Amino acid sequence: MTTNPHQSKEFKLVIAGLDNAGKTSALIALRQKYNFYERVKNLKPTIKIDYSSFKFLNTYRINLWDMGGQKKFRKIYLTNPVYFYETDYIYYLIDVQDELKFKESVEYLHELLDIYRELNYANEVIICFNKFDPKFKNDEDYLDRAKMVTNLILSQNNDIKFKFFNTSYYDISSISQAFSYSLNTMLHLKEIDAVLNRFVNNYSCNYAILYTDTGLIISDHYMDVMDSREFEEKISNKLNDDLEFFQRIKDEKVDISDRTVFSNAKTFYVRKFLVEIETVENVFYVGISALRNNFRAIKNELNNFQSILLRNLV
Repeated sequence: MTTNPHQSKEFKLVIAGLDNAGKTSALIALRQKYNFYERVKNLKPTIKIDYSSFKFLNTYRINLWDMGGQKKFRKIYLTNPVYFYETDYIYYLIDVQDELKFKESVEYLHELLDIYRELNYANEVIICFNKFDPKFKNDEDYLDRAKMVTNLILSQNNDIKFKFFNTSYYDISSISQAFSYSLNTMLHLKEIDAVLNRFVNNYSCNYAILYTDTGLIISDHYMDVMDSREFEEKISNKLNDDLEFFQRIKDEKVDISDRTVFSNAKTFYVRKFLVEIETVENVFYVGISALRNNFRAIKNELNNFQSILLRNLV
C-alpha cells in the first residue's frame, strides 16, 4: 500500500541560539514573508518559548519554536529534552558580530547536539551566521570568523550533517533562502525552487516568486541583496498590488489566466496555475519581474511549469 507523501502533516522547526543572536528579528522577517507580519518595534528577549504556527498549502501545519536564549532559559531546555521531541529541523543562530560570545555559543550548540543525538535526529542542523549584514558580505574579517567557527563545529561533530548560511535582517533574501531550505526539503519542492532560481539567474529577473492566492510564498528568489527598506520598495509593494488583483478576481468571479504590466524596460508578469490537491482545487501564481527583452522566453518556459507543479505538489 502506498502512502500519499502530501497527506496532512505537522512540521516542527526549532530556532535556538544565545540571547541577542537575532532569532526574533529573523522570525519577524519570516512571518512577513509568510503573511503573518509583525512589526519590529520594542523587541524584548523571548521568554522561555515563543510559539507560532501557520498553515501551508492547505495541507501542512508549520510550527515554529523560538527558544529564548537567556542563560536561565537555556538551563531549563537542557534539563528537559521534551522540548526537542519530534523536531523536523533545528536552526541555530550565531551572532557573527559578537566574537566574545563565539565560545559560549558553540558550547551551547554542542549541548543541544548531545540531546538531538539521544533523540536520533537525522536531518541537517542548519547554522545561520546571523547579523552578517550586506556591508560585511565581502569583509575578510567576517568571512574568516564564519570559516573559523564552521571548522570548529565540523571538526567536533563528524557524525552530524550541517548546512551553513549567512543571514541578516537587512538582507531579506538571505533569511528566505535559509528558512526555505527546510521547507523545500520537507515538502519536496526542490525542483520548483530550482526553476525559479534559474529564471532569476538566466533572465536577470528582479524576482521570481511562487505563491498561493492567499499570499503565502512557497518559493522565492531575488537578483540583488535587499535590505528591509528596498524589499518594501521593490518587492512588497508589487506583491501587494498583485494580491489585490487576485482578490478582485475572486470577488468579481472573473477568470483571468495571466496579467502583464510594462514599466520602462521592466515587465511584471503573473500567471495563474490550478492544481488539485486532495480533491481540492488550489490556485497558485508565479510572479516575475524581468527585462522586457527576456519576456517572451520566460513565457515560453512557464508553459512547462504546470507539469512541474503537478509532480511536486500532488
